[in-house]
Amino acid sequence: MKLYAWGALAQGVVLESVRRKDLWVVAILGFLIMMAAGTLGFFGMQGLQIFVKDLSVSVLGMFSTIVAILTAARMLPDEIKQRTLYPLLARPISRFDLIIGKTIGSVLVSWIAFLVLAALTGIALLTFHVKFEPIMLQYLLCKMMGLALTCSLAVALSAYMTPAAGATMSFILVFGSSMITRATMMAYIGAAPELKPVIRIFTAIFPEFTLFDLGGRVANLNWAPVPVWVVLFLFGYMFFYSSSFLGLAWLKFRRQAV
Repeated sequence: MKLYAWGALAQGVVLESVRRKDLWVVAILGFLIMMAAGTLGFFGMQGLQIFVKDLSVSVLGMFSTIVAILTAARMLPDEIKQRTLYPLLARPISRFDLIIGKTIGSVLVSWIAFLVLAALTGIALLTFHVKFEPIMLQYLLCKMMGLALTCSLAVALSAYMTPAAGATMSFILVFGSSMITRATMMAYIGAAPELKPVIRIFTAIFPEFTLFDLGGRVANLNWAPVPVWVVLFLFGYMFFYSSSFLGLAWLKFRRQAV
C-alpha cells in the first residue's frame, strides 16, 4: 500500500510538471544552448572540444538543478495554499507518505529534465564530431544521485521556510557548496583554538554537493572511469543525507497546522 501511494503521489508531481510546461521549456532552452555550443565543433577546432564539453556538462547540471529545486521547493507549500492537501490526507495516506511520494515525484521530474537535456546534448555534439568518453555514463549516474539529494534538501527547507526563501537557500547551498567549503577551510586556518573543533564539526556535517559532479573529468580527454567503490560511497552519502533531510521535513510537517 505504501509503495502504491508513493507511486501515485509521484505520478501526480510529474503530471503537474508537464501541465506547467516546465519540462518543455527546459528542453527547448537546453537544445538551443547545446546547438550554439555544438557549432564550435563544426569548424574543426580541436582545441575547443574541451571547452565545448565543459560548457555542455555545466549547462546540463545547472538546468537540471534549477528544475529540481523549483519543483521540490514548491510542492508542500502549493498543496497547502491550493487546499489540495485535504483530499489527500482524507485518504489512508500519512504525512510521511506525502513527503516521500512528493519527493520521489520531484526527483523523477529532475531526472527526466536531466536525461532529456543529456540526450539533446549528445545529439548536438555528436553531429559536430565532439565525442564524450565512457566516463560520461558515471557522470550521468552520479549527477542523478546529486539531484535526488538536492530535491530532499529543497523539501526540507520548504517545510521550515516560505517557498521563495527555501528555494533561494537551496540555490545558495547547492551552487555555493564548493565556495562555502573553501571559506570554511580558510576560516579554520585563522580561527582561535577553541573554535577549530566547531569548524571541524561543521565541515564534517555540511553536505558536499560537488562530490556528485564529475563534469571536470568528462570535459577532459582520456579520463578513466572512477572506481566502483567511489560510486557506491556516493550512493551511501546521498542516501544518508537525503534520509536526514526528509526526516527533518517530516518532524516539522507532522505537527504543522494545515
